[in-house]
Amino acid sequence: MMNRHTKGTAGKWCAVLGFMLVLVLVPAVFFDFYYDLNDDTAIKDILSGTYTGIPSGYSIQMLFPLSWVIAMAYRIIPAVPWYGLFLCVCQFGVFALMAWRLAGRMKRGLTKAAALGVLALVALGLFLRQLVILQYSVTSGLCMACAVFLFLTGENADKPSVFVRRNTVPALLVVLSFMIRTEMCMMLMPFLIFAGLVKWSGEERIFTGTNFRKYLFLFAGAMLGILVMFSLDSLAYSSSEWRSFRSFFDARTKLYDFYDLPPYEDENAAFYASIGLSEESFTLLENYNFALDESIDAWMLESIAAYQRQRAYDGKGLHATLGYVTRRSPAEALWQYRNQMLSGLGSLGRTFFPGNGATRSATSLSGETVCGYAVLGAYAVYVLLCILPVRFGKKWKAIVKILVLVVIRSVLWLYLYMVDRAIERVTIPLLMAELATLSGLMLTEYRSAVNQERRGRMEFLSGMANTAICMLGILFLAAAFRTGFHRTMEEFRDRALADARWEALKSYCAADADGFYVIDVYSSTSYNGAPYSEKIFEKVDSSYRNFDICGGWVAKSPLYREKLVRAGLRDVQSALCARKTGAGTKAYFVALPDKDVTWLSAYYEKRGIAAVPVCVDTIYAPEGTPAFSVYVLNVSGL
Repeated sequence: MMNRHTKGTAGKWCAVLGFMLVLVLVPAVFFDFYYDLNDDTAIKDILSGTYTGIPSGYSIQMLFPLSWVIAMAYRIIPAVPWYGLFLCVCQFGVFALMAWRLAGRMKRGLTKAAALGVLALVALGLFLRQLVILQYSVTSGLCMACAVFLFLTGENADKPSVFVRRNTVPALLVVLSFMIRTEMCMMLMPFLIFAGLVKWSGEERIFTGTNFRKYLFLFAGAMLGILVMFSLDSLAYSSSEWRSFRSFFDARTKLYDFYDLPPYEDENAAFYASIGLSEESFTLLENYNFALDESIDAWMLESIAAYQRQRAYDGKGLHATLGYVTRRSPAEALWQYRNQMLSGLGSLGRTFFPGNGATRSATSLSGETVCGYAVLGAYAVYVLLCILPVRFGKKWKAIVKILVLVVIRSVLWLYLYMVDRAIERVTIPLLMAELATLSGLMLTEYRSAVNQERRGRMEFLSGMANTAICMLGILFLAAAFRTGFHRTMEEFRDRALADARWEALKSYCAADADGFYVIDVYSSTSYNGAPYSEKIFEKVDSSYRNFDICGGWVAKSPLYREKLVRAGLRDVQSALCARKTGAGTKAYFVALPDKDVTWLSAYYEKRGIAAVPVCVDTIYAPEGTPAFSVYVLNVSGL
């Protein structure tokens, strides 16, 4: 016969397995799984060997130890989409860990089912799109959010060794998040530090040697894991070629993502001339096709970044804030943050309480907006359950926690507005971490609040709590079926059209094994707003592809050089204007049918080469409309 402990464990397993069955089946039945952006497909191409022909651990974005493991898996069984599978396991595994924690904390079967039901609504209602359209930054953020939740809701222990052992999983999740997307892990680190301080402040005696050892050992263990992974990554990229490229990569990121390019006019033109950048080459930086020009190197981009930084200090264009260059001033960011909060409250009211015949479609709400509503509701429930029921003299701790959390979230949002990086793949993980923090606080503090008050009063408050939870559940259902499901379905329809065009391009290039196709960067990003990407589990093909975009974050890397060598090319600039056998060229340029490509002629003319792009073929989408144009350069003056 099973004892009580065995029955409890079996019940937890059944509850979690049932939860995961629902969580996996709903997306799998109604949707396919996509890589979100060409960033994700570029990582996949490098790891799988599609980019150079050989699986490589040098994915540039993720840390090398993790990339190396995935690349080795591709070498062993190339037919399995290991990178996409890894992202899926991480994201669904995170929710499985949360479900296991909830199932363990809820004693009764009814409350256990209710808690897992709410978690399923959160996952499918708020993050359905992220579950089926995978982006590695979001996966990193989910790991951090789960680490915060597990740490806040974990059982305490007096012995440091037991405490560290019980919190090993959150620590490993932090290290995993750091390896997947270092910048995302570091941005969400304040939530984890806040969780640690909350946990420590909840000890009966705070300043004891045992407590110092408990928390410092755990912190040191996580930091040691991060340091080891970072050191291994630095060692892997220690060659002169990779160090040079990383300098180029960092300068490129700083310019495009944070500083922007000053226009080629007035005093800026004199500066550009002083560093040897012509207006024709500047155009390549503007349209992102900088791989065409070998003279655009790390030194040049660092010079432009330094120039922008000095202009910011001089009060021209950008802003200098506490020694950092930002696109917006703190006052502008604060005003935008205020407007975002007020517009969010206003749109929430119009959505559920329309007036004067004005209605707002649920599907028009963005995922960030819906998730913001959930965070707002979580704050309200926290106040209802953990602050209002407690006597005045005992409320101050909960109030301080909520105020500190608001300060943390406000500082992070203001930073994103200042650097102009408030994009969904950044803001969604931020909201995930905030929601996980609030959920962890509520789960640990509600019982404490109940135990502090009389039974009669708590019966009344319990009714209020149940009503609030039911209302929140209805909101989650509305988000799940009115916004998340329908919005994701609409995006999938748009992606199907974009996917068909991208597949047509891949098929066209594959049919000409002797050619090499250089694709205009902005022609390779999206169709009608839907990104060109790929399905994860369909048409898995890790074979080499004879095309590349004329820029992007892989351009000018050692992998990029290796790809050119495989194609028999020295560089893109000479390849596009080189004769093959007297007719045509070996390298072709690909762009959208209505794309202006006269900048190609201007660039070559600056170098004494008369090159006229001539469209020699058209790649058609399945419905028969032109998708891409294929150009060769008619060259004279060589």
